[in-house]
Formats: sequence, structure tokens, C-alpha cells
Amino acid sequence: MSENGICKITVKTRYFGKLRELLGVKNETYVIEKGAAVADLLQIYIPNKHLNVSKIWRETLFRTLKGEYLQEKNGTPVLKNYLVIVNGKSAQLKDCLREGDEIAIMPPFGGG
Repeated sequence: MSENGICKITVKTRYFGKLRELLGVKNETYVIEKGAAVADLLQIYIPNKHLNVSKIWRETLFRTLKGEYLQEKNGTPVLKNYLVIVNGKSAQLKDCLREGDEIAIMPPFGGG
């Protein structure tokens, strides 16, 4: 898919726990730029679609300081204890997404 000469891909997201409650949906489909990373989906695309809860989204998912993302040395944001799974495998925030990827965003699990 191309829009204004920019190649686009489609990915699907699934939300669990507090994130599902926050967004009010179990899953969604996003059309994003080809070459976008997992971090782009989490920092840009999802919050832009859910502007009414974007601040809470950022505070829930990422470590922030005075409203700014804390970043690793490579520039990627620091997740709280959430787990991001792409096509059934644990993913890094710098990983590029591909056409048809299925992304699950899972909360920290308690145990005992």
C-alpha cells in the first residue's frame, strides 16, 4: 500500500489487562509506515489513535520523568514491566515491523 509515495504496511495489535481496559478494545489494526519499529507503534500510532488517554497510555507503558520518555543509550524508550510479543516471539522496541505482524502487549504478571 502506498500513500503519497510512502509505503505502508498493516499490523494488528492485541491488548491485555490494564491496557485493554484503558483503550476499551481487545484488538486493533494499524496502517503504519514501512520500516516503523515496535517503539513507533507504541509511542506514536497507538497514542495518536487514542488521544483521550494518550497521556495515561504513556505513563502506564513507559518509564517517564516529568512527562518525558526515559531512553536507553540507543534512543529507544524504557518500558515498564510490559512484554511485547510479535508473532508469538518476544520483541525489542527497536525491531522493525512487517506486513501482517501481530503484536500483543502484555502487562507484568504476578506470581507467588
